[in-house]
Amino acid sequence: MLKLILQRALILLTCIMLSACASQFSSSAAISIAPAASLNLNSMAPSMFGRSWQQVLFITTGQEQHTLLSQLAVNEAGGVKLLMMTSQGFPIVELEKLPKEPIKAKKMLVGVDINPAYVLADIALVHWPVAFINEQLSGALVEQVGTHRQVLQNHKTLITIDYNDDAITLHNIVRDYKIIFKKVTQ
Repeated sequence: MLKLILQRALILLTCIMLSACASQFSSSAAISIAPAASLNLNSMAPSMFGRSWQQVLFITTGQEQHTLLSQLAVNEAGGVKLLMMTSQGFPIVELEKLPKEPIKAKKMLVGVDINPAYVLADIALVHWPVAFINEQLSGALVEQVGTHRQVLQNHKTLITIDYNDDAITLHNIVRDYKIIFKKVTQ
């Protein structure tokens, strides 16, 4: 009888641990943006402190298209909170990044294959000043001419970012996806 109780307790504990792994994770502050290239998210660009915004993200990967709502807030100390939701308003991912701390993220919908750290890195590549990005990049360099920004590695383009009046388009050539960032209008 004791053996049966211990087996059930072990099964229950295993299920709890597996579900926790599926819903929460932490990663380091250095996020891979391409092979041998990473962006250090240990600190936030000072020009972003105290800012917040809502954007609609239109994500295209291969044949799949997703529309997500995102809310980002950067506090006065440079801490970041990011919430991503379905277009119907169901929360998908919540991310928190405190200065000098690892990224903490909580997935709220099981089966959604979005790494919020990658999204945060893409947001940084789009919104941070070029000089600050280049200080935080390892293995790559960002150049901007007018409304066109690109991430280069050994003179090869990894990522392009184009700024228009109503949208920003990020194209990750290496990972073959596009994100169109549009501001939420009220």
